[in-house]
Order: sequence, then C-alpha cells, then structure tokens
Amino acid sequence: MVGLTPLEHDIIQLLTQHISCNEEISLTELAEECHVAKSTVVKAVQKLGYGGFGDLTYNIRLNAQSAGGLLPRRPVSGDVDDQVDRLSRLLWSCRDKHSILFSGDHRIGAPLSSYMCRKLAMFGIFASASYDYLMVEHHALDPGTAIFFFHRELPGRANWGQTSGYGEGMLRAARDAGFSIVAFSDDPEKSTRVQADLCIAIDSRDDAGGDLYMTRVLMVFEMALARISKGL
Repeated sequence: MVGLTPLEHDIIQLLTQHISCNEEISLTELAEECHVAKSTVVKAVQKLGYGGFGDLTYNIRLNAQSAGGLLPRRPVSGDVDDQVDRLSRLLWSCRDKHSILFSGDHRIGAPLSSYMCRKLAMFGIFASASYDYLMVEHHALDPGTAIFFFHRELPGRANWGQTSGYGEGMLRAARDAGFSIVAFSDDPEKSTRVQADLCIAIDSRDDAGGDLYMTRVLMVFEMALARISKGL
C-alpha cells in the first residue's frame, strides 16, 4: 500500500476488515462507512492495481485467500492450528459463564469487542464489551474468559496518551476475579505474554506495508468459531 494517502490507507484498512470476516460490501456502503465520496474509494482501489471496485471484488470472489489477495498470509507467529484450537476450546468451555472483552481503545478494542460479542452470541456464548473495572467483580458474574487486545502501536496512536501499561490493570483485576485471560498481542516485549492463560501471538509483520493487526485478530477469531461450529 505504498503511495496511499492516510485517508486511502484507512479505506483499504476498513475494506480488509470486511474481507477478513467474509463480508461483502458494496462501493456505496464502503464510501458511506468511510464518510467519503465513492470516487475516493475507487481511486484508492486503483492504486492497488485494480481497474475499479468491481474488478477488486471480482478477484476476491475468484481467489480471496491467494498470495496476491488482501489478506495476510500468516495471522500469528508460531503454530496457528494450536493457538486456534486452544482459543476455540477455551471459548466453548465458557458458554455457561459471562465473558468480558476489553474495549478501552476506540480504534482497536471497541470495534473488535463489539463485533466479537455479536458473533459469540450466535454460538450461545454470552460476552459483553467493557472497560469498567466493576464488570470483573467476582460477585457480579460467573467469570468466563476476559479477552484483551494489546497492539504495539496503541501508545502512539490513541488520542488520550496511553502508556505501556495500557489495559494491564484491568487484566490483573480480571485474573484475580477468576477469569481466564486471553491476550491478542503483537508486542513480544509485553508482560501480558506471560500473564495471560492464552496469548495469541499476532504476527507483527505488515504484509503490504499497512497495519493489519485487526485483520489478523479477526482471522484467528473466525477460525476458532469455525472450529466450534464443527464440534471442535
């Protein structure tokens, strides 16, 4: 995605998120979601080498998972099957409990947790998105899984000046309240890699020169749901 403007980069980033969820989106819908004109979306797509938006969607339908597609080749570092299997089993084991998804960051945590809560509900797994410490009080819930999103770029990108300790206070509170901790982390230096019961090691390489953290998280999550739907 070299040569894209910041606005065009955001458009393509949002498009890859829809693709990673196997969601088809029209040119009009994508333009409205990005609050831009349809011509702006078309120009961004053309910079990727496509003739237009229709050309891009046609190629996605033909070979969405090919090496030349928009999805990253590897969502995680290490054994993807092992990490997906552990995640699916942990989520399924908490179907009669209450799980939490940390939504503290509006650019990463909020959209991811909102989407994941809706999808988990389709499998009878009750979860809520929250950044409130009261949500992890042991007497308020039957604790299930607490999911956290630790992205290496958060401290520099968030509007309210987060520090390297972002989210870790709530992680400790959730752990102390009896929640199983899952951390999606692409930062090898994060202490959460050892604090979590399961750390999904999101690959930190940017295949196309862009930030694909959210795309990779959703790829792993969807693979885990697919495994649950097949009966583990």
